[in-house]
Amino acid sequence: MNLPINKSHVEPLKFSGFGDELQIDILRDDLIHPIISGNKWRKLKYIVENIAKDKSQTLVTFGGAYSNHLVATAVAGNLFGIHTLGFVRGNEPRDANAFEKTCLENNMTLVHVDRTAYKDKKQLFEEYKMSNPKAFFVGEGGRHPLALLGCAEILNDLQKDYDYIFLALGTGTTMEGLVGECVKQNLKTKVIGISSLKNNFELDEIMSQFPASSWQIEHNYHRGKYAKNDIELADFIEKFLAETGIQLEFVYTAKMMMAVQDFISKGFFKPTDKILCIHTGGLPQLL
Repeated sequence: MNLPINKSHVEPLKFSGFGDELQIDILRDDLIHPIISGNKWRKLKYIVENIAKDKSQTLVTFGGAYSNHLVATAVAGNLFGIHTLGFVRGNEPRDANAFEKTCLENNMTLVHVDRTAYKDKKQLFEEYKMSNPKAFFVGEGGRHPLALLGCAEILNDLQKDYDYIFLALGTGTTMEGLVGECVKQNLKTKVIGISSLKNNFELDEIMSQFPASSWQIEHNYHRGKYAKNDIELADFIEKFLAETGIQLEFVYTAKMMMAVQDFISKGFFKPTDKILCIHTGGLPQLL
């Protein structure tokens, strides 16, 4: 399958907020594609390849009104000729936002459902499948066994082993795939996930299948509310861009980088530690 997707790469990360003493790199998954970037493509890669073998299937997935995952799925489906349908949380009367307009422009069918019905995604899918037997279920945020395979491939793009890998978390699928592969390869790497949602302790339940030494989830860097910007966060994004040339966004990656800065300020690392930050994309938020 000939994919219009760029390869990710690792580069040194120099930022005044991190100081000069530590070895810190960044995995530029944000460069994979302008919209289907970062972990969104990692998760969709094998799902898209699977459905593309039989394009009579419909990729059915779920997300909020400002979902990067829905946008990435719509664009991927449009690129590869796959029909997509997104169940959107909330059916309050309002105009479509930029995310939803992008989905519609890329031929995704959007079905807005009330917030109570949205909680039972399996039921929504089964009801849809009754009249569309070739529907293909993909969970919120891209959650699917095939997504884990794609996220595990992050290790393929690394040129060395790291003591710590940082990434931002939504549903935790990327972390699950990555930690699973680290454990499989018997790496001593600890993956530290920065949750962007308040009290999202389901992430700990998901990760409890792995040895505690291989992962850590931080729940105190959400900054009050999911998808809410503030002056300090905006200033950090502006400073980070000015110094590194790398664009962050306020929902995921900026919070993760601020967490790394906090870890450094508290003396968490040894001078010899090798640290990797994963830029998981999320730039559709700039819409």
